[in-house]
Amino acid sequence: MFLGIIFAILVAVLWALGEVSYSKISKRYDRHNVYMYTYLFRAVIYIGVVLIFGRHLFGTFDTSVFITMLPIILCDLFASYVVNIAVHNGKLSVVSPIMAAYPVLDIALGGLLLQEEVGAPKLFLVGGICIAIILLAINQKKSKKAPHPVVGIIFSVVYMLLVAFSTYFEKSAYIGNYTVYDLYYYKGIVYTFVSVVFAMIVIVTPSKMKEIKSDILKGCGLTPLGNVLYSFALSFGSITIVAPLSSLYSVITNLISRIVLKEKISREERACIGVIIVFTILLILLGIMV
Repeated sequence: MFLGIIFAILVAVLWALGEVSYSKISKRYDRHNVYMYTYLFRAVIYIGVVLIFGRHLFGTFDTSVFITMLPIILCDLFASYVVNIAVHNGKLSVVSPIMAAYPVLDIALGGLLLQEEVGAPKLFLVGGICIAIILLAINQKKSKKAPHPVVGIIFSVVYMLLVAFSTYFEKSAYIGNYTVYDLYYYKGIVYTFVSVVFAMIVIVTPSKMKEIKSDILKGCGLTPLGNVLYSFALSFGSITIVAPLSSLYSVITNLISRIVLKEKISREERACIGVIIVFTILLILLGIMV
């Protein structure tokens, strides 16, 4: 459990830095280039994990294992697609806490399907987070930083759902005696294919191939590094502790986005964001004390 907590904290830092950089490139580069580099960096990092730690997996493709891993891969794949739409259309300081609220579902799934303890206090906090997200959507207004704020929130919720189910499927796989290396072996194969598809789209469309710059490197590279650590955290710790602790990246993201991206949020938005963040912290504390 100790290793799970340490990895979860590192995940929060990497995800926060990656999210701020990703928000910048999503507004600066055309979408096809962003997707191409997003999936390319994931392919390189995931295959790198296998090369370093699980070299023996190459040449051992197993269809039954691939099918087991497919729900995790598909959730992660679509989440990577959806996050671009969310941060492009909404303010990062608003959409980030919503995307980070995936422990709401993780706790429910962990309690219902993995028999992990939940309890009434956690259910109360989960309900509060849901209400805050709804109020946040109602009070959104268009701005330069948020051209379509409601769209940003809707896709943030979709992202939250995808990450929650990905986390559940992944934890289930580890309980079923599969390893992190099994997952990243098949993730690496799928992401290599998808990155090639988007490269071809860039070539045949008016989009121009953009060279890899530092902002692309940070925006597309830090998040998958965090994903790898997240997988290790899940393999070492309880989903009801690791998921909420990792989701604290939104606190760091919120602070950085206010400084770096110069985002301004209203009093109502601050209240809703505060509820989401504080209730998530309380969920973490309850998880640790159980």
